[in-house]
Amino acid sequence: MRNPLAILAVAVLSGCAAYHAKPLRGPALAALQGPTRKALVRAAHTLRVQGLPPLDLDFQKPLTGKELGVIAVIANPALRALRARERVAHAQVFAAGLLPDPVIQFSALKPYGLGASGRTAALSDGFLWDLSRLVTQGTDVRMAREQAAAVRFAVAWHEWIAANAARLGTRRVYWLHNEWRIARTAQHLWAGHESLLARDVHQGLLARRRLLYVQAAQDRLRMTATALHRALVQARLALNRELGLAPQTRLPLAHPGPLPVITAPPAVLFHRALARRLDLVALVAAYHSADAALLRAILDQYPRLSLGLAGARNSSGVSEAGIQLSLVVPLFNANRGAVAIARARRAELFRRYVARLASARSQIYALHARVASLDREIQRLKGRRALLRRAARAARLSYVAHALGLVSYMTLTQSLLSAQLRISALHLARDSAVLALDAAVARPWSGARS
Repeated sequence: MRNPLAILAVAVLSGCAAYHAKPLRGPALAALQGPTRKALVRAAHTLRVQGLPPLDLDFQKPLTGKELGVIAVIANPALRALRARERVAHAQVFAAGLLPDPVIQFSALKPYGLGASGRTAALSDGFLWDLSRLVTQGTDVRMAREQAAAVRFAVAWHEWIAANAARLGTRRVYWLHNEWRIARTAQHLWAGHESLLARDVHQGLLARRRLLYVQAAQDRLRMTATALHRALVQARLALNRELGLAPQTRLPLAHPGPLPVITAPPAVLFHRALARRLDLVALVAAYHSADAALLRAILDQYPRLSLGLAGARNSSGVSEAGIQLSLVVPLFNANRGAVAIARARRAELFRRYVARLASARSQIYALHARVASLDREIQRLKGRRALLRRAARAARLSYVAHALGLVSYMTLTQSLLSAQLRISALHLARDSAVLALDAAVARPWSGARS
């Protein structure tokens, strides 16, 4: 080897990373467009997310809530940002496993002044390596791996929440559209008979105050229909935002099937959640990482030793070589501050875990009670709706036979439509509560398409 220093320099530089500038605005605006439908189909087919099965997306037919949930996991910008955090955590695991670089020292001192004649330059060199890193490396890797697991499970939990939010968004759009359709039907019914009522008032067959009552009812229906349409538009925009799609995107939505009835008591659901909820698993991993960090801080209290080789030549031309030791003596600080912080961090994570358990238990009990209450209310209103339907049919026949006035007939019809609106709103509330309970318990998606 003619030039060993050049070879060493090339070997060292070959392990160094290269810097490449990456602009922000242009790529960010391009990423805002989201993935194409072809990319969504490919990603959904190869999905590997805990709790969410891979699906075969077909944009040629109406999409179910579960299919939209998978799209949200793939395309939601917030989730994609969280997955970038996961890559940072993996990089930290890689960094924790690296050994420290050795330190090479060199100095050259040239004699000068009186008595320097005949003296040679004094040279010294050394090679020093921190051995204490070998003691703490295992703890560093364990700490980084547990932290990476905490990030991974936290990301998976957010993906689960986003998928169920997309399912709920689908049902909200469906039920709001159903309510708006009912309100529009009622509005058209009142508008169709308004001319007849005006004729009866003109002929003295109906008091004007009854016409004013009908017009006030029609105004209320018009405002109800307008408010429902406004809520429907906002629900579609919110669904597109959950999916990570452009606001103007319109996807065909399938008719949502009925959600399963909750039969298990809340205490059983809570114990199931302990093993299933990934946010709890993430907190457990974060606690283990904090425990490893405490051990790491305690290990740093002990003397840190560096070992190496040293060589020197003094100005008289005498050369020397030997072993070099470097010892950091923890005389004053002894890393007590880092130990106190790590111990407090571990205690804080323990309290956070207990608080999360308490919050989950309270949420499960509250949602279970809400679902049961809504089920009872829906059944009660369904019975009332059946009675109103029979009364409306009878009133229709009586009105056609001129045995019942128009106002009485329309009042009965309005009562039926109001009951239908109320039942539709209760169905939306029940779906919201059931899906929130599904998310709180982390119940796996069944095979039913909903």
